[in-house]
Amino acid sequence: MNQQLSQSIVLASRPRGALREENFRLEARALPELKEGEVLVRSL
Repeated sequence: MNQQLSQSIVLASRPRGALREENFRLEARALPELKEGEVLVRSL
């Protein structure tokens, strides 16, 4: 099975004033293999 990744947008720095792209970063991490009886749910 192919390794699947989970992506999250996280706060990189506390905003001062208006939000800017630099205040956020995209993190990706590998998902563990599913065990028997587990399911993978994707939220949109």
